[in-house]
Parts: sequence; structure tokens; C-alpha cells
Amino acid sequence: MTYVISDIHGCYDEFMELLQKIKFCPDDNLYVLGDVIDRGKDSIKCLQHIMDASNVHQLMGNHEQMMLDALTDVISSSSPSMHNWLGNGGTEVLPVIINLSKEEQLAILDYIAGLPYLAQVNIGEQNYVLVHAGLNIVDISKKIDVSTANAIPMQRHGDLVWIREKFYSQKALPRSITIFGHTPIPLLNRKKVGSIWRDDRHKDKIGIDGGCVFGGNLLALRLDDMAEFAVSKHTSA
Repeated sequence: MTYVISDIHGCYDEFMELLQKIKFCPDDNLYVLGDVIDRGKDSIKCLQHIMDASNVHQLMGNHEQMMLDALTDVISSSSPSMHNWLGNGGTEVLPVIINLSKEEQLAILDYIAGLPYLAQVNIGEQNYVLVHAGLNIVDISKKIDVSTANAIPMQRHGDLVWIREKFYSQKALPRSITIFGHTPIPLLNRKKVGSIWRDDRHKDKIGIDGGCVFGGNLLALRLDDMAEFAVSKHTSA
């Protein structure tokens, strides 16, 4: 079976519960659409779990990009990239990284630096494009006839991890379904709080960021039969 999850944001307990709920096993494959880190308290624990699992495939999210930029820039709290990361949830992660061994630090940086920005998965005759934030179809449609084959090579990394309304409010790729996170589902449709969002207008997008770290749900979608799974945010005692 093939599953997709996005925007774990350090919610390790919920992540483990969701893996149990879907009965995730070595024969399955899981795609995590970025933003494993930041905001939540167990970001590095989540990241290391994914790094150790050969059948879990992580994509670059904007938070991984910010972390990579910050930690490969001049290490200074006043550097622009460090300031940007710390202002977007990195304050939960930086102290943990500092306390890791040099070997563990380098392993994490090497892993993040090698993350792909996009993946394609075929289930039966359906092609799924997996990405953190979305695709910029509007700009390239002014230059070429849009197809999955010619649109994907023209995508910019910044759009793939940061784009929002310019993607989800417009038509995406023909004959492909784009699955994305980044934008919490309540921002896409308030009626879909707690469940996966499907673009009923264009029928070419699925949003799976349930906003777990903000008190929502951590969501999973099984591509083989489009079954949905949800785990609610754990509350502190």
C-alpha cells in the first residue's frame, strides 16, 4: 500500500499513532510531503524516525528549506536565514540540534540537503504528483501548453515549497492529481476541518495538511483505494 502524510511539525506521538492506525508495515510505502520539523516539540525525533525507515520517503518542505538555509549560512542569530527560521518555529529545533553529536548533526544536514522537491507515483492508471506546497501552473501556461511532462521541469523550488492560493485556487495539471500540504485545510475550506480536502471544482488537487500542530488532525491518505485516516492532536495533561 502507498500512503501520503504531510506537515507532521514535530508531533511525534500523533505520527506514531497514525502509523499504527494505518497498520504501516515494511511492504508499504509512505511519502511525507515536507514540514516534518518546527513548531512541535519532537521535530528531530520525527525526522530521525523517517531517516531510519527505508520505505518512508520525505519531500522538501519550506521548514526544511529554512532550516537548511539557516544552518549552512554563517552560524549567527543575526543572519537573515537564521532569523527567518527562528521566527517560523525553528526555536524548538535549534537547541536540540546543538545538543546532538557532530556526526548526528552532519547526518541530518546531509539528509535534508538531499531531499527531493517533488515525486510522482502511479497507482493503476492514475498519476499522482506529490509536492509540499503546490505547483505554479499559471505562469508556465503563458509560455507552453501545459502537461505533466513539460510543466514539472519548469517548476521553481521556491514555488514547490511556498506557493499557496496561486496554486490551489487555479486549475493544476491535466490527467494528474496533485497532492499537497503546506496550507492547512481550514484555509482551503472551513467545512472540511478534520478531513482531507478535495478540489471539487477542478478535481485535480487533494490537500492533506490537517493542521495537527495547531490543534487539528494529522491525516493520511492511502492512494490504493483513497481511504482516509486521521489522528487528533494530543492534549497535554
